[in-house]
Amino acid sequence: MNKYTVMATGLLLSLGLVTGCSSSDAEKPTAAQSKGGSSATPGASAAPKGPVYSGPAIPGLAAKPAWSLPTADAIDLGDTLLFVKDAQGAYAKGGGSNDDPVDGTVGTLHAAGEPEPATLEFRDVKTGEVRKTLKVTTTRVAATTWHNGVPAVAVYTAATTESDGLSAEKTTTTVTVYGADGKELGKAQREGDKFHLREGYVIEQDGELSLKLTPVEGGAARKVTCTGRWGSCSYDPRTGEIDGGQAHAPLIIGTHAFHIENVSGYDNKREQLVMTDLATGKKAWSTADVTPPTGVELDDDGMRTTGAVRVLDVRDGRVLTSWGAGALTPDTWVTATYDLATGKQIGGSTTYAYADDPADTVSTEGTSVFSPDRTLAAAETEKGTAVWQPADGKEVWAQKDDEKALTPLRFSPNGVLYGIRVEELGEDVFLAVDGRTKKVLAKSLPEENVPLFTKQSGYGYISTHKGFFLFPAV
Repeated sequence: MNKYTVMATGLLLSLGLVTGCSSSDAEKPTAAQSKGGSSATPGASAAPKGPVYSGPAIPGLAAKPAWSLPTADAIDLGDTLLFVKDAQGAYAKGGGSNDDPVDGTVGTLHAAGEPEPATLEFRDVKTGEVRKTLKVTTTRVAATTWHNGVPAVAVYTAATTESDGLSAEKTTTTVTVYGADGKELGKAQREGDKFHLREGYVIEQDGELSLKLTPVEGGAARKVTCTGRWGSCSYDPRTGEIDGGQAHAPLIIGTHAFHIENVSGYDNKREQLVMTDLATGKKAWSTADVTPPTGVELDDDGMRTTGAVRVLDVRDGRVLTSWGAGALTPDTWVTATYDLATGKQIGGSTTYAYADDPADTVSTEGTSVFSPDRTLAAAETEKGTAVWQPADGKEVWAQKDDEKALTPLRFSPNGVLYGIRVEELGEDVFLAVDGRTKKVLAKSLPEENVPLFTKQSGYGYISTHKGFFLFPAV
């Protein structure tokens, strides 16, 4: 099974994580180093001279990489890529964590059963030069976000107090968050290890109906609650979503959080997604206050026949939603954009019967893959891929019955869509097509040559068995 396929496993909480940076962990600083074993000089090393790329041309990327390293994976921090070296100087390879993002990016980059020394390398995306290093002792280094979605890295440190024969063994976990410049943003400590981190908040389950959000840098905690006869609240770190039943939305997005009302199953109310200000709890928007788009089935009382509803994105004063079409059509969803201030729908709507694997614990129904600038979205429908425009709901193109179905993976900044086609014998074939025209640009790419893209620069990178390669976009 390829690394882009979501495994059909239940949510498993991360193992006891460990890390931290202290003066005791660092090597003795030199004149070119700051306290704590970190390099204080930007461009502390020249651009790396790694392996030569000899793979196939990758549509959307330059023919030659800007720089390369030995085999490695990285965490995208915007204009910086974060690498981890172990005590022997080998670069870490990510993957394998049950909490890793479903979009194929690295979640956990470094993991170990016991605390061990490691070096964090913050490299300039465009040149590969080392901007800063930090020496830490850790069992896990993972990608996270700071407030307003700013990329960051989390370093975990766990300390266990053994039982004295009567008392229970006790574990305390400390997490330290660093920005793209290697500076500490905040630190938090919790008993045990059953918590998550996103947008600068520690996210903990608080009973069956609530989640507790506590700022990493300190401050009052905020509760997010799901209400209703069948009420339950959970958080999925792979998607960053809150899950209350048939309703899903980003738990934290910018300065707002979502909660769910009327988790009612077969009750006469429908589930609603409510966006509130994180600081005050004041309501900013709700699906209850807008008119569902055309294509959503209503009963004689004007109520939706299904409580299935999603928020896919919030940006630039607009909210992108996806609504279950009806109680008898669970795979069909209607996607529409609304103005947050007025509640009015912007443009038309898009209706698709989505493809979904019943064994998949991450529901793909009603969701899409978005281009970095959010001008295009690609949906996996029953017929294959369809591309549409989130701004106005207009379809750009869709596969037909007589075509081989493509599952979309991601867009490049310049509109190349990468995807998977499954052959009859179960073999995965990776393709690249023009997102606007459907023209096939590469009909058979090796899986390891399907690139990821940095969020800020748009550069593409791949990690193969021959090395890590960073390419400019074209």
